Amino acid sequence: MLFSLTMFPIGAGDTIAGPVADVIDEIDRAGLSYEVTGMDTIIEAGWDELLPVVRQAHDRLRAKHARVFTVLMCDDHAGSEGRLESSIHDIERRLGRPVPH
Repeated sequence: MLFSLTMFPIGAGDTIAGPVADVIDEIDRAGLSYEVTGMDTIIEAGWDELLPVVRQAHDRLRAKHARVFTVLMCDDHAGSEGRLESSIHDIERRLGRPVPH
């Protein structure tokens, strides 16, 4: 399953790099496959793997901030694995671009 996670404190100022780094640290410590983008973090995991990590990240931000905004979206494609990279490779192939191995 692929998840799109956006989590940050509201009212933390102009930059949220520090709080977002705290969220990424929780994902990384859990050993989950992920990719950080300018708008969200894409994570490949199952529900049971991901939800405790999201909760830990939320709790970590709430310990420092009065308000935390979270959006979690899920793309559950039965029988698919390795979608974090394969989805990008599929698009690159359609565009006629070389696909990394």
